[in-house]
Amino acid sequence: MRTGTTPLMLVALALPFLATGCSSADARARDAVQSEGNVLINLYDHVTGPNSGEAIPDWGYSAFIRYNGTTILFDGGTSAVILERNAKTLGVDLREVDIAVISHNHGDHTVGIDYLVAVNPTVKIYVPAGSGLGGGGDEYRKGYRWQVDELHAIERATEVAPGMTLVPTQSPNTGHFSRYPPNELEPQLYGLPELSLALETDDGDIFLVVGCSHSGVNEIVRATQAATSADIELVTGGYHLGPYSHEYVMDMAHTMKDVLHVARAGATHCTGDEAIAIFRETFGEDYVPAGLGARIAF
Repeated sequence: MRTGTTPLMLVALALPFLATGCSSADARARDAVQSEGNVLINLYDHVTGPNSGEAIPDWGYSAFIRYNGTTILFDGGTSAVILERNAKTLGVDLREVDIAVISHNHGDHTVGIDYLVAVNPTVKIYVPAGSGLGGGGDEYRKGYRWQVDELHAIERATEVAPGMTLVPTQSPNTGHFSRYPPNELEPQLYGLPELSLALETDDGDIFLVVGCSHSGVNEIVRATQAATSADIELVTGGYHLGPYSHEYVMDMAHTMKDVLHVARAGATHCTGDEAIAIFRETFGEDYVPAGLGARIAF
């Protein structure tokens, strides 16, 4: 029998802190969030923003979104305890979340979901089909990792609520090899499935939220354009460009702006500092700072 403290035990230890109530600063931050319209708030990131305050920077990504009366949590970051702290600091109550979207199965995007489920066990969760996160049938909906009644695996572009489309893609390079029959002699790479969130604005454009873009951020843009037949107003989240050359990232940025005609860029998380600087230069005044604590209205 394995011993030690599990993520859910860590969450349980954190819950008494939640029950003590919010400080006056936390309450003011919460009131400010509730007064905003459609907005994305970056809850989890190692890239700090001007509004991060006392939120804890850490590697990972999680975004809280209010959209046309629906409250969404996109990804959960690397630590349930840090997600709790940052949510309170930034004025967010995760008990209000209606829908959680998990972009892919890496721990820096999934672990904080343990905290969400602990305080909000009726939340509806969407995961990529084939991600190993469940949702493949009734036998996987409960008792797998998260004790929720509604865990849905998305196989194709799906409008899950008015104006809210989940766009699946798959990385050709990142994933896992299988030697199960009939592939004993030649293991097969099963690409990493990924979900992105497309939200239609009042102007009919798309506010696009990405997790790590293992599939390629511009490939996600193309898939979203194909799924929605709409222009992309903004792409925010992780672009995963840290390992690439200056020339490669420059080409990516100009393709996004000049070929795919994305109006604004808001790169953060795994994009990489140099790549963020390139996108900032390429998009100029249409670049949106998107680090921890950022509030992006749309």
